[in-house]
Amino acid sequence: MSVIEGVLLEEIDRLEKNILSYENSLNNLPRGTIFIRKMGNSFFAYRKRKEKQKVVSIYLGNINDEQVKKEIELSNEYKRIKNNIRLCNKELNKLKRAIKVYD
Repeated sequence: MSVIEGVLLEEIDRLEKNILSYENSLNNLPRGTIFIRKMGNSFFAYRKRKEKQKVVSIYLGNINDEQVKKEIELSNEYKRIKNNIRLCNKELNKLKRAIKVYD
């Protein structure tokens, strides 16, 4: 085994562990997208998500509420983690194609 092949295998292993870690983190976060609706002079937050074949909207409250602000932060964290998983999978596919050269 060459040095480059060893490094590629280590990187593949690291990315696979990162993906598992990210997926475990996603399981602890609420699913769905936050959207803001204006009613009168106030803004209210809702979470939209799919349940089976239906799209369900859940009322969260006024956007000035502390709990709603936390929900918005959690939604942003969910999006960030999903993006990181996508990037890791993209890199993993590149590395797997590169390691085939050594097989």
